[in-house]
Amino acid sequence: MKNRTSTAGFTCFTRACASVEEDGRLRGTDDLAAVFLPGFARIIMKTPFLRRFFMHHIAPPGIYEYVIIRTKIFDRYFLMGLSDGIKQIVILGAGMDSRALRFAHRNAGTRIFEVDQPDVQNPKREILQRKKISLPSEIVFVGMDFNTQDLFEELTKNGYDPDKQTLFLWEGLCMYLQPESVERMFSFIQSHSGAGSEILFDFVRDSVIRKEHTLYGEKQIYRTVENTGEDWAFGIDENNLTSYLSHRGFELMQHYTSEDMQRDFLTAEDGSAFGRINATHHIAHARLENNSTLKEE
Repeated sequence: MKNRTSTAGFTCFTRACASVEEDGRLRGTDDLAAVFLPGFARIIMKTPFLRRFFMHHIAPPGIYEYVIIRTKIFDRYFLMGLSDGIKQIVILGAGMDSRALRFAHRNAGTRIFEVDQPDVQNPKREILQRKKISLPSEIVFVGMDFNTQDLFEELTKNGYDPDKQTLFLWEGLCMYLQPESVERMFSFIQSHSGAGSEILFDFVRDSVIRKEHTLYGEKQIYRTVENTGEDWAFGIDENNLTSYLSHRGFELMQHYTSEDMQRDFLTAEDGSAFGRINATHHIAHARLENNSTLKEE
């Protein structure tokens, strides 16, 4: 994960641009993303024709729309976790995530663990300090490399309680990890979180990893990822998602296919589309099965 900074930066820039969309149907929900942008990026964000040119001619087709929708879905589950009284939320690969800040007024004591590489976290904390944005007491920063360090060790030494019900948000990350790192992540949640714990994550189809290039926007987004020097390494067969999760001790609760997101978020009442989503990604919500044991496939 050599270029997490570029990945986090692109996501942040996309969210910031979405927050000022004139069309309310596309307008994003992250109104704090812009605080993390350098001056030139804020100029692009605030200039409509530059913003449109970047997002629709330079960014891979449909990825702007996808990030907008993904942010809305992850916001929804974050707020549901707070309202349900979940005591811990772990944001894996947090990047420039601002949910703990944006929704601090809705937090009644849930600890928010933001986990990411130090070279991503440190600039974020410096920017917040420089701009005099105070951090809620519930935020705990955990710096680590997912491919080389032990998540349980890093979390527990920062106050994580493995017996508490926990919501894990895994956004824009697992496709960059090696398969064994993904296995360790599921095994960690299955072994070191309380009853009723849940995970929300997005993933790319395994056909994308095989570079079949049959999906809308697939070839362009894969080329963009390769150009960052950080290839995607992991995908899931979307048709076997239920089985994949069950073998790891989880029950699939909700599966958002790219077609689902297109229909639910980018289709007008008359049935016409006002945007098109990059078809490489899916989103899954799963719950830890009671008394489950990690099964062998």
